[in-house]
Amino acid sequence: MMRYGDFFRGVTAAVVLALVPPSSIGQQDKGGVIRVFSCEADGRLVFGDTLPKECYGRAWVEKINGIVVYRKEAQPTPDESARRREQARRQEKARKEALRQKRQDDALLERYPSLKDLEQRRDREIAELDKVIGELRVDEEKLATRRKSFDDEMKTISGKPVQDDLKRAIKYADEELAQARMAIERKINERDSLRQRFDVDYRHYLKITSSGSTSGSEKN
Repeated sequence: MMRYGDFFRGVTAAVVLALVPPSSIGQQDKGGVIRVFSCEADGRLVFGDTLPKECYGRAWVEKINGIVVYRKEAQPTPDESARRREQARRQEKARKEALRQKRQDDALLERYPSLKDLEQRRDREIAELDKVIGELRVDEEKLATRRKSFDDEMKTISGKPVQDDLKRAIKYADEELAQARMAIERKINERDSLRQRFDVDYRHYLKITSSGSTSGSEKN
């Protein structure tokens, strides 16, 4: 919308051009062409048959016989240039983020055609880890039982020198038991991470399919 100040300045410029003789504000060639450059500088209109020095760095227009043939925007200030660069940087960052998110969304929908597919895969992979954890616990129990047998043996020889073979056996049993328990802990952490990943995928799947951004997706 044109502001009142812009409107009155435009009217003033038209009146000035109408009242000032063409020879004083522009050069007329043999064909009757009048070329005028004009701008607003320090609240006043400046005219010339060449670009006035007052117009340097400002917005100015070039007219031929009263018709605008070229319009030059004002050069931005350093602060304006910095703001424009920052805005362009943010827009480019947002564009790249949107593309990255779209790729992730498309990959998720391709991997799971429906929520049922996602749930089935989640349950299957967690069940596989539960099975491995169960097997490791059985091994741990066997190793713990074996380690206890060494403790029982140590009680029978209380006060007597412990043979080197028994010392080595106890040390080896302790190492095996520690490794078994670390293996169980790793698998439990893997199962927890798997649950979290599927929870994130599940919520995001609901979001992108319920938002209407994906047509033809199955909803459960």
